[in-house]
Amino acid sequence: MSRPKPPHIVRYTIRLNRTQGERVAALKAQLHARSDNEVFDYLVTVGTNQRDDLEQLVYSLFGNLADTLARRFQSLETVSQLHLALTDTFIKYALTALPEVPPSLVTGARARATKIYEQVNLTAAREFQRRRESDAYSATELGLGEEPATLS
Repeated sequence: MSRPKPPHIVRYTIRLNRTQGERVAALKAQLHARSDNEVFDYLVTVGTNQRDDLEQLVYSLFGNLADTLARRFQSLETVSQLHLALTDTFIKYALTALPEVPPSLVTGARARATKIYEQVNLTAAREFQRRRESDAYSATELGLGEEPATLS
Protein backbone atom coordinates (compact mmCIF):
# COMPACT_ATOMS: atom_id res chain seq x y z
CA MET A 1 0.00 0.00 0.00
CA SER A 2 1.35 3.47 -0.93
CA ARG A 3 1.88 6.18 1.60
CA PRO A 4 -0.58 9.06 1.59
CA LYS A 5 1.02 12.20 0.19
CA PRO A 6 1.38 15.24 2.43
CA PRO A 7 -1.36 17.85 1.88
CA HIS A 8 1.13 20.60 0.93
CA ILE A 9 2.57 18.64 -2.01
CA VAL A 10 1.06 18.47 -5.49
CA ARG A 11 2.32 15.79 -7.85
CA TYR A 12 2.58 16.28 -11.63
CA THR A 13 3.54 13.70 -14.19
CA ILE A 14 5.10 15.30 -17.25
CA ARG A 15 5.99 13.38 -20.37
CA LEU A 16 8.72 14.96 -22.48
CA ASN A 17 10.18 13.89 -25.79
CA ARG A 18 13.95 13.37 -25.99
CA THR A 19 14.67 16.93 -27.20
CA GLN A 20 12.63 18.48 -24.41
CA GLY A 21 14.32 16.21 -21.87
CA GLU A 22 17.74 17.31 -23.15
CA ARG A 23 16.71 20.97 -22.86
CA VAL A 24 15.58 20.40 -19.26
CA ALA A 25 18.88 18.67 -18.49
CA ALA A 26 20.85 21.52 -20.09
CA LEU A 27 18.84 24.09 -18.13
CA LYS A 28 19.38 22.08 -14.94
CA ALA A 29 23.14 22.25 -15.55
CA GLN A 30 23.03 25.98 -16.37
CA LEU A 31 21.07 26.75 -13.21
CA HIS A 32 23.15 24.37 -11.09
CA ALA A 33 19.81 22.97 -9.93
CA ARG A 34 19.80 19.95 -7.66
CA SER A 35 16.60 18.48 -9.09
CA ASP A 36 14.10 18.66 -11.91
CA ASN A 37 11.69 20.20 -9.38
CA GLU A 38 13.98 23.24 -9.08
CA VAL A 39 14.04 23.57 -12.87
CA PHE A 40 10.25 23.34 -12.97
CA ASP A 41 9.98 25.96 -10.18
CA TYR A 42 12.35 28.25 -12.11
CA LEU A 43 10.34 27.89 -15.33
CA VAL A 44 7.02 28.55 -13.59
CA THR A 45 8.47 31.58 -11.78
CA VAL A 46 10.00 33.06 -14.93
CA GLY A 47 6.79 32.42 -16.89
CA THR A 48 4.58 34.17 -14.35
CA ASN A 49 7.03 37.09 -13.98
CA GLN A 50 7.04 37.62 -17.74
CA ARG A 51 3.25 37.56 -17.73
CA ASP A 52 3.18 40.14 -14.95
CA ASP A 53 5.69 42.30 -16.86
CA LEU A 54 3.53 42.11 -19.99
CA GLU A 55 0.45 43.04 -17.98
CA GLN A 56 2.27 46.08 -16.57
CA LEU A 57 3.37 47.04 -20.09
CA VAL A 58 -0.23 46.88 -21.34
CA TYR A 59 -1.42 49.06 -18.44
CA SER A 60 1.38 51.51 -19.16
CA LEU A 61 0.47 51.68 -22.84
CA PHE A 62 -3.18 52.31 -22.01
CA GLY A 63 -2.11 55.02 -19.56
CA ASN A 64 0.01 56.70 -22.24
CA LEU A 65 -2.87 56.50 -24.70
CA ALA A 66 -5.23 58.07 -22.18
CA ASP A 67 -2.74 60.89 -21.52
CA THR A 68 -2.33 61.53 -25.25
CA LEU A 69 -6.09 61.58 -25.77
CA ALA A 70 -6.51 63.96 -22.85
CA ARG A 71 -3.93 66.35 -24.36
CA ARG A 72 -5.61 66.16 -27.77
CA PHE A 73 -9.04 66.85 -26.29
CA GLN A 74 -7.57 69.74 -24.31
CA SER A 75 -6.14 71.17 -27.55
CA LEU A 76 -9.50 70.73 -29.24
CA GLU A 77 -11.22 72.51 -26.36
CA THR A 78 -8.71 75.35 -26.60
CA VAL A 79 -9.41 75.78 -30.32
CA SER A 80 -13.16 75.71 -29.63
CA GLN A 81 -12.79 78.36 -26.94
CA LEU A 82 -10.75 80.51 -29.33
CA HIS A 83 -13.43 80.12 -31.98
CA LEU A 84 -16.15 81.15 -29.51
CA ALA A 85 -14.12 84.16 -28.38
CA LEU A 86 -13.55 85.30 -31.98
CA THR A 87 -17.23 84.82 -32.83
CA ASP A 88 -18.28 86.73 -29.72
CA THR A 89 -15.91 89.60 -30.55
CA PHE A 90 -17.13 89.78 -34.14
CA ILE A 91 -20.79 89.80 -33.12
CA LYS A 92 -20.15 92.56 -30.55
CA TYR A 93 -18.31 94.57 -33.20
CA ALA A 94 -21.08 94.04 -35.76
CA LEU A 95 -23.76 95.10 -33.28
CA THR A 96 -21.95 98.21 -32.07
CA ALA A 97 -19.93 99.51 -35.04
CA LEU A 98 -22.08 98.87 -38.09
CA PRO A 99 -24.61 101.58 -38.94
CA GLU A 100 -28.31 100.87 -38.81
CA VAL A 101 -29.94 100.35 -42.21
CA PRO A 102 -32.75 102.81 -42.98
CA PRO A 103 -36.16 101.08 -43.23
CA SER A 104 -36.55 101.97 -46.92
CA LEU A 105 -33.30 100.09 -47.78
CA VAL A 106 -33.82 96.98 -45.60
CA THR A 107 -35.13 94.73 -48.41
CA GLY A 108 -32.19 95.49 -50.73
CA ALA A 109 -29.70 95.26 -47.84
CA ARG A 110 -31.05 91.82 -46.88
CA ALA A 111 -30.69 90.59 -50.47
CA ARG A 112 -27.08 91.89 -50.65
CA ALA A 113 -26.31 90.46 -47.20
CA THR A 114 -27.69 87.06 -48.19
CA LYS A 115 -25.53 87.08 -51.35
CA ILE A 116 -22.43 88.12 -49.39
CA TYR A 117 -23.18 85.50 -46.73
CA GLU A 118 -23.38 82.77 -49.38
CA GLN A 119 -20.11 83.98 -50.94
CA VAL A 120 -18.36 84.00 -47.57
CA ASN A 121 -19.58 80.46 -46.84
CA LEU A 122 -18.45 79.22 -50.28
CA THR A 123 -15.06 80.88 -49.84
CA ALA A 124 -14.68 79.38 -46.36
CA ALA A 125 -15.65 75.92 -47.66
CA ARG A 126 -13.13 76.19 -50.52
CA GLU A 127 -10.40 77.34 -48.13
CA PHE A 128 -11.21 74.52 -45.72
CA GLN A 129 -11.07 71.98 -48.56
CA ARG A 130 -7.77 73.44 -49.85
CA ARG A 131 -6.21 73.26 -46.40
CA ARG A 132 -7.54 69.76 -45.84
CA GLU A 133 -6.04 68.55 -49.14
CA SER A 134 -2.72 70.24 -48.37
CA ASP A 135 -2.63 68.48 -44.96
CA ALA A 136 -2.74 71.81 -43.13
CA TYR A 137 -4.98 70.24 -40.50
CA SER A 138 -2.57 67.42 -39.65
CA ALA A 139 -1.58 66.99 -36.02
CA THR A 140 1.96 68.19 -36.77
CA GLU A 141 0.78 71.33 -38.59
CA LEU A 142 -1.59 72.15 -35.74
CA GLY A 143 1.19 71.64 -33.19
CA LEU A 144 -0.36 68.52 -31.72
CA GLY A 145 2.15 65.97 -33.05
CA GLU A 146 5.04 66.92 -30.80
CA GLU A 147 5.37 66.61 -27.08
CA PRO A 148 5.54 69.96 -25.31
CA ALA A 149 9.05 71.03 -24.42
CA THR A 150 9.92 70.89 -20.75
CA LEU A 151 12.18 73.33 -19.00
CA SER A 152 14.96 71.84 -16.95
